[in-house]
Amino acid sequence: MAARLLSRGVTPVVLGTDAEAAEIAEIVAAAPGTISLMGRTSFAEIAALGRRAKAAVGNDTGPMHLLAVVGCPCLVLYSQDSDPVLCAQRGAKVMILRRDDLMTLTEDVVSEKMAEMAGLAAHDG
Repeated sequence: MAARLLSRGVTPVVLGTDAEAAEIAEIVAAAPGTISLMGRTSFAEIAALGRRAKAAVGNDTGPMHLLAVVGCPCLVLYSQDSDPVLCAQRGAKVMILRRDDLMTLTEDVVSEKMAEMAGLAAHDG
């Protein structure tokens, strides 16, 4: 996903905590040019990033709720573990993708929806 964004001229920024260090390192290694802000963002900084971001993608987490509130176009991934009817991010620019098992959600589908959210061409070529 990050490599696809880079190919479209969009710089991916990944957020997370030390608990996601392995996943973040894998993303950065697969897509050089991706910026890691792991462990370096406060809620206020996440909100500021969201106000300027083309879009955000993530699962049902606090940062995704915050990004939605500040008007960032958000693509939020839900599994059977949480119910968007009860706890979805709210906002005019929120799109929910739900699969019982997120492993069945393909990168192509996420990439296409992300492109829609960010106003990018949907096809990688």
